[in-house]
Amino acid sequence: MCQVDSINTGGRNMKKRYCFLIFIVSLIAFFMNMSAFAQGTRDITPVLSDDCISDLYIFYGTNQSDKIMLAQNSQPIPDEKESVDELDADFFDEDFDDIKQTQQIADPLYYFNYAMYSFNDFLYFAALKPLATGYKTVTPTALRKGVRNFFHNLLFPVRFVNNLLQGKIKEAGTEVGIFLINTTFGLAGYHQVAQNDFNLNTSNEDLGQTLGSYSIGNGFYIVLPIFGPSSLRDTVGFAGDFFLKPVNYVDPWEVRYGIKAFDTINSTSFRLGDYEALKKAAFDPYIALKDAYIQNRNEKISK
Repeated sequence: MCQVDSINTGGRNMKKRYCFLIFIVSLIAFFMNMSAFAQGTRDITPVLSDDCISDLYIFYGTNQSDKIMLAQNSQPIPDEKESVDELDADFFDEDFDDIKQTQQIADPLYYFNYAMYSFNDFLYFAALKPLATGYKTVTPTALRKGVRNFFHNLLFPVRFVNNLLQGKIKEAGTEVGIFLINTTFGLAGYHQVAQNDFNLNTSNEDLGQTLGSYSIGNGFYIVLPIFGPSSLRDTVGFAGDFFLKPVNYVDPWEVRYGIKAFDTINSTSFRLGDYEALKKAAFDPYIALKDAYIQNRNEKISK
């Protein structure tokens, strides 16, 4: 009897090893395939100027579809009798200067980043978009806005601490006032009473912006799985802000990640179509997304 149990146990362990080996081989094949495909598209440049896509970001953007489609058709067509150089020299010079400025960030992890971009792209269309679309269909807009306001109110410690670290004492005090008003009169932040009735403006600061305000550069470009575009500086900032987010202290972990998933789905329901518009408007969405992210972060730091 013991010998039979031993054989069965050995068989189960062998099956687990085979399954794990198949998983590892499949994962390596996926990365090799993405790297090979990425190598063929490495030198493609974005079709849009950075000004057109600076605010388009998968997890934090606002609806820019009309702006992007308008930008594609906004370049003037020169008259046959006039020189293109005389008509549009300044326009093209400024446009290429902007692109050059945003592409200065190094991308030494290009093949890894492209693989992660492909993974996030697949995850968006296979899971996040269908879930957000269904959620948007059955959930009233007012309720979705209230949920978004609630989670925004929870991030008060991140905004408060980073305003202090940047020496923005007035903004830090304003954040305290906004938090107290919205938490009490706004039903735990469900309603933004401070912004709507008291005209108080929130300052969305994070540790990545704080490090940037200290003249710390982007470092190199990184695409994080699930979280999307980042840089070395912003990844360090993201890790630091982790300890300031109340949701990260919720136990058990199943509830914690369930809350985060719900927040992500709710937030995505307001931005459906943005990422699709970016992909449609650019020759290489990877480069366009990188440029959009870097310029967006640079603009936030410069304010």
